[in-house]
Amino acid sequence: MIKVLQTWQELEDARSWLRARGIDFTQASKTRIWKLLYSLRFRTPAPPADKLKSWDVTGMVQLIERLMPDRASPVLDLGCFNSEILWGLRALGYTALHGCDLNPLCKWMPYWTSVHYTTNDMTRTDYQSKKFRVLTAVSAIEHGVPIPALVREANRLLQGGGLFLLSTDYDGSGAPHDTGNDIIFGQTWTIFSRPGLQAVIDEFLAGGFELLTEVSEADWLHQTRPVTWNGQNYTFALLAFRRKEGH
Repeated sequence: MIKVLQTWQELEDARSWLRARGIDFTQASKTRIWKLLYSLRFRTPAPPADKLKSWDVTGMVQLIERLMPDRASPVLDLGCFNSEILWGLRALGYTALHGCDLNPLCKWMPYWTSVHYTTNDMTRTDYQSKKFRVLTAVSAIEHGVPIPALVREANRLLQGGGLFLLSTDYDGSGAPHDTGNDIIFGQTWTIFSRPGLQAVIDEFLAGGFELLTEVSEADWLHQTRPVTWNGQNYTFALLAFRRKEGH
């Protein structure tokens, strides 16, 4: 499955959906005590939840609830620093939640007493093989992640039939993006073109995964580029893979 953010209104609607489910963590009351503890420990404010990730998080939560309804399903969020996905799943009753990030401050993200955070490179973690039913990566792979290594690690970590849901920055319009000198979170930044994103999909297909649904020509298209950030105009894409049984 590939899904592309079409309009800014879709992003606003996604945030409204999160709020209606009681999992909108841009509301200060949701994480006030955790952020207070963070600021006291590190003498700096905790980062606010990123409203730009509303669409990504909503899409992933909806897929997980529909396809992995067992609240005991182990979930790992790759690149978890300041990511709402684990907080939302916790509020919805999921209990086996893990997150890893290169940033060691990830260990002090909200709900650290019930979400198991570790400092890890997502392409070579120290988790047990076949530990997880779901992997997520919210807007992470565009920051210098080597895709072949990620596919190998995801194959090692996921049980047969498990899900890998990832979102990333995307522009299928053919417009150029000069992000080569941009360092974001200490890493390079790529806005994937259509050929670039197809190459990511091909790596997963060759590495033991299948897309949840077939992709049509229309799935790639977008009429607008609703996201403006760091001087670039683009959109988001959400990919959903399943690890093949017995691979």
